[in-house]
Amino acid sequence: MLEAQEVKDYVEHFLNFVFKDEINIKVEEQSYLINNKLNVKIYRFWEKDYKSLLEDFEGYSFKNDYIGTIFFFLSGYWEYINNDKRDIHGRFPSKESFSYKKNILEEPIVDIIVNKISQKLNLAYREFFCSPKFLITHDIDYLSLLDNKRFISSLGGDILLRKNLKMALDKVRKKINKDDPHSISRLLNIHKKYNTKGIFFFLTDFQPSNTKGGYNLYTEKNRLKEIKEEIVHANCNIGIHYDSRYLETDRLKSDIEKLEDIFKIKIISGRAHYLKFDITKSFDLYEKSGILIDTTGLYADAIGFRFGTSYPFIPYNFKEKRMYNVLEVPLIVMDTTLKSNIYMNLSPEEGLSKIINLMHKVKKYNGIFTLLWHNTSFYSGGWAEWEHILEKAIENGIQNDFYFIDEDILLNHYFKNE
Repeated sequence: MLEAQEVKDYVEHFLNFVFKDEINIKVEEQSYLINNKLNVKIYRFWEKDYKSLLEDFEGYSFKNDYIGTIFFFLSGYWEYINNDKRDIHGRFPSKESFSYKKNILEEPIVDIIVNKISQKLNLAYREFFCSPKFLITHDIDYLSLLDNKRFISSLGGDILLRKNLKMALDKVRKKINKDDPHSISRLLNIHKKYNTKGIFFFLTDFQPSNTKGGYNLYTEKNRLKEIKEEIVHANCNIGIHYDSRYLETDRLKSDIEKLEDIFKIKIISGRAHYLKFDITKSFDLYEKSGILIDTTGLYADAIGFRFGTSYPFIPYNFKEKRMYNVLEVPLIVMDTTLKSNIYMNLSPEEGLSKIINLMHKVKKYNGIFTLLWHNTSFYSGGWAEWEHILEKAIENGIQNDFYFIDEDILLNHYFKNE
């Protein structure tokens, strides 16, 4: 059972992470007193049933309890007490979330409340939170479209399933000309074109058939070394794409060591394949394996603010009543979430509109717009019509003065203020 003091300690730390001015919160008999000026009545959400929680949330807070509301969203409290809800891949579905039920999944609730506190107390933000940031990330589920096994499978699908002989013949032409539409170089060329940074997340093994993807690190060792040099030359980072079985098997630490052995660098950032995440397990595993930055925090089936924020934050450990030694940088948009007919099933124009709308909200509160674009989201599988969306999003970021960041910038800010 939670207590008001725990809620206060966690939120006080978070606010001191965001604000330059020191934040001090006192727990009084029925209220939180912020900097001896702002008094908000305590809403004991941990004592409420589901119906009351849904009914009592109005105007972006639980009865104007700014402190309790921030904790509720950042800690993932609703998921924690409803952790039995699962989709076919074992993920918590967006439709079971508190934000979906209140139609606020695309609203950065925490950022809105933090801004209200700032205005009421005339607080100054830290420099990091005085401009909008853009974090571009890429999950590398496959290294190539033209590798023999995948190439043959793709041709078979074009001919037998999609009845698209033209596409099959075009793939053969690309194979002959060694023009790989899923080459990582394609993404790197976009980064070079716009002088942006990014993080590339690599798998360490072949994945089960129900999640797909993967490659043999050691068979592909030479190619991966070349890829690493390209990524470093483009001023981008390398992280780990957690195996889809990481929640069931004790493998995350050894997988990180395998990737470090191949790339000869320290791996500190990661994201889960298929966005597989469990609020009761994942942060424990990240911390124990040495991950410092995670960017998994999005529902696979809906874009928006899973933790109610676009700000990086330290997750809460309910079991040990403490903060984890992990920085969560919530993912805001995934390409396949927009396009997939089992998720949002949007057109490219609708998808771009959603991206721009969320970027506008992130800019308003100077958060981080974290975007995932796969190297496979080009050319085949209906992606040809979407190819321009990534560059349109980057151009929108440039036009709106977003600062493009990487894991080094995140770590420098986090450890500087810790």
